[in-house]
Amino acid sequence: MDVMPLIPRRYGTIDHNRMVRSIGAALVGTALYVASASAGAEEGLWAFDRPPSAALQAKYGFMPRPAWLDALRLSAVRVGGASGSFVSSEGLVLTNHHVALSCVQDLSTEESDLVRNGFIARTRADERVCPGAEVRRLDSFEDVTDTVRSAIKSKADAAANAERNIAIAAIENQCSATTGLRCEVVTFYRGAAYELYRYRVWTDVRLVFAPETRVAFFGGDPDNFVYPRFDLDFALMRVYDGGAPLRPAHYLTWTAHGASEGDLVFAVGHPYSTDRLVTIAQLELDRDARYPLMIAGAKREQRILQQFGAQSAEATRRAADELLGTENWLKAMLGEYKALQEPALMRKRSDEEALLRKSFRGAAGEVDPWKRIEAATHDEARVLKESWAVGYGYGTLFSIAGRIVEMVEERALPDGERLPDYRDSAIPRLLLRLMSDAPIYKDLEIARLAGLWQEAAELLGPQHPFVKIVLDGKSPLAAATSAIEATRVDRVEERRKLIEGGAAAVNASADQLIVLARAVYPLRRRLAKYKEIEVETPIRQAADELGQLRFKLFGTDAYPDATGTLRLSYGTVRGYDADGILMPWRTNFWGLFGRRDAFGGMPPFDLPAQWLDKQRELELSTPLNFVSTLDIIGGNSGSPVVDRKGELIGLIFDGNLEGLGGRFVYTDTKARAIAVDARAILEALIKVYGARALAAELSGR
Repeated sequence: MDVMPLIPRRYGTIDHNRMVRSIGAALVGTALYVASASAGAEEGLWAFDRPPSAALQAKYGFMPRPAWLDALRLSAVRVGGASGSFVSSEGLVLTNHHVALSCVQDLSTEESDLVRNGFIARTRADERVCPGAEVRRLDSFEDVTDTVRSAIKSKADAAANAERNIAIAAIENQCSATTGLRCEVVTFYRGAAYELYRYRVWTDVRLVFAPETRVAFFGGDPDNFVYPRFDLDFALMRVYDGGAPLRPAHYLTWTAHGASEGDLVFAVGHPYSTDRLVTIAQLELDRDARYPLMIAGAKREQRILQQFGAQSAEATRRAADELLGTENWLKAMLGEYKALQEPALMRKRSDEEALLRKSFRGAAGEVDPWKRIEAATHDEARVLKESWAVGYGYGTLFSIAGRIVEMVEERALPDGERLPDYRDSAIPRLLLRLMSDAPIYKDLEIARLAGLWQEAAELLGPQHPFVKIVLDGKSPLAAATSAIEATRVDRVEERRKLIEGGAAAVNASADQLIVLARAVYPLRRRLAKYKEIEVETPIRQAADELGQLRFKLFGTDAYPDATGTLRLSYGTVRGYDADGILMPWRTNFWGLFGRRDAFGGMPPFDLPAQWLDKQRELELSTPLNFVSTLDIIGGNSGSPVVDRKGELIGLIFDGNLEGLGGRFVYTDTKARAIAVDARAILEALIKVYGARALAAELSGR
């Protein structure tokens, strides 16, 4: 599965109080990580206007032409927080099963468990709308660095940050008003460059095909981030526009030959975030405080979901999506935490930072930017537990209530003064998720919310204002039960009434979750403003200096950290030596059935009955998964893998354990990206599922 925490998600954006890193700390900070096109290793998450052309030409004799790049960019899409691509002239989108899993779960019922049994639409009429789903494509972009920087007049950090936010909001709003597209200003090189990205967005997204989870996630958590691998982790969705299938001008064609060892390959996707450019002080905060806190929280959530699912088969079904995401998140964090504890990694980053320091020439008497960042990390450490615990949780009913309250309160402020999630440019996406009619199970909500409030009480103590507000003298379970059983926020019509009624309706509401959210919101905003003023702003201003220095030293030969925007990476199809054990570049269907037999078909190494029935019809030598040196990170799930011609040969779905340190540093010695081979997808569609029409649409034959 994804190589970064796949955080359980159903409504709204990820809760910024419980992110892997707070916004400011995630998006700022720098060190001399020489991630340049000349750096030997097949490294980099490259923006499309800054491709690694020189390196590709020098090493492989391949020059990515503008038409080739445009075709890839306009075929690639973002599916929720992950990646995908158009793969037919009728709006068919290929992504991972685990990316589409929320849709599959939302469309499932006790009587029809699509997660377990899979789904196939035999006709267009059978295709089913995914609640709250969104697909977007990067249509165009332009540099707005001069516009943003010219708007910043103040010397003081806080005032300069406010001017920056106002300028960005103005650019985004003007763009959306004139184009009708979703517009976002993206920061590159730690404030050294700003670009305006224009997205075309579709919200009528329908499920077409999803295999059974037992074959999509064969091997379950034990095999997650492990290679050799045997997963058919793909799903098909279709984008509709105006009630009819979209006819995209650009889509990926299916290769006729597939991948081979040594091939030059490319991945196109939306890597969410990397920390390859943060300072040693920031990495030390991660290692010593942030990761232990997050890991403990993930383990607690895992236990709660496992205990809930153990009650019955239906409880297992209801918790499946959240449990899968939590276990993936936990396993990824454990790998990243282990990487942070490796002395070699910290030495490498320290050496890189020391090199950059030699090139820095600050004004006389000025505190150098590394020390300012270090001071800001100390300020963040003081509120780390509070920032983690004071919130609404991931994808809970309480988070819906909280988002509604925050949205109506923040929209009363000028756009540039709002919390980032509530700028005008972000509201359409938020409304789509808040108004989703996905099923909500109150028994599961009670279990999860009680766990969150128990954690808050343990971290903050019984006298903390947040704990006193949410518990009101009750036990966490009693408080959660009371709030969830009485709420009407689980009903779409109630959410619509509150949203359309605005502040008046929200302030007049007696719904217990809304009342609690109203009381919690000031605490949340106080923490957010503290982090903005004391942590994010000084780090951003210091990092801006370092970003400009780094940009002067390396220019566009160095790639920026991942920001969730569209990137291109390149590598070769290649196996590796895992401590003396040679790992092949590919696996096949023989291996899938062999691994099943080796474990006697016991879960999670069991296969659906129709796979056992169709085993003899399959060409078992068909490649199933393959590995490459492609540089990927969380958000790359669903990224198409293409060859020199730009033809699709595979689908990224995971990385190996050795690659989890890629959040902080890239290596191609053992780290590998794992992909589903395109040939396995067609073989399964035809031989197992009898979906010849879909296979023909994909292959163009």
